[in-house]
Amino acid sequence: MPDTAPEFTIASEHRDFVEWRRERTHYAVWAIAADTPALQAASAAVRQSLDGRLLASYRRQPHITLHLCGFPAAVGRRADDFPAAALHAQIAALQDAAPPPFELEIGGPASFASAVYLAVGDPAGALQASRRALARPGDTGDGHPYTPHVTCGLYRDAYHLPTLLRALADCHPETPVRLPVARLTLMAYEAAVIGGPLLSLCEFDLVTRRATVPDPALMARLFGVA
Repeated sequence: MPDTAPEFTIASEHRDFVEWRRERTHYAVWAIAADTPALQAASAAVRQSLDGRLLASYRRQPHITLHLCGFPAAVGRRADDFPAAALHAQIAALQDAAPPPFELEIGGPASFASAVYLAVGDPAGALQASRRALARPGDTGDGHPYTPHVTCGLYRDAYHLPTLLRALADCHPETPVRLPVARLTLMAYEAAVIGGPLLSLCEFDLVTRRATVPDPALMARLFGVA
């Protein structure tokens, strides 16, 4: 953690943020699937080391977020909508500028104010190359520097962060883990469910440079297209 790290964690509220989603059902992100047995075990070890201080309802599969997209829509009407045209533009940009298959190194535990995670090393710089390809005109990000990570859980209350960091220092999951990456995935989660599972909407193959849709019916429901 940097020297400016807060003294206490931020509690995650277990509620439906209706003022944020405004009747929209799903939120989409580009990410890298990391749901392997080795990372499942490492995440479980980190959660166990924090002994009930994490939100029990967190069910999101291990993944590495690349780019926040927004709420899928056939046509964008709000600033945080993610229209079908923007998705098509991103796929075209990936075909031109996505990196070839690469490997990441998943390291030991660390913490944000809101979540505990496993650190991610990117020796080839492939994550930043992918993010540049996915960036949309006018994207300003979320105001925070990009820190690649695999989230293990969200804090359920305000805890003394230095104390938690000492507990994490005593946690020794089986890392580092080498993670081969051959595709990037557009994922979505139910916006009304905090920490709910991820669904795969579109998979971009870094070898063939082609995008496939695992669930055309869901894609059509969210974007109005298959």
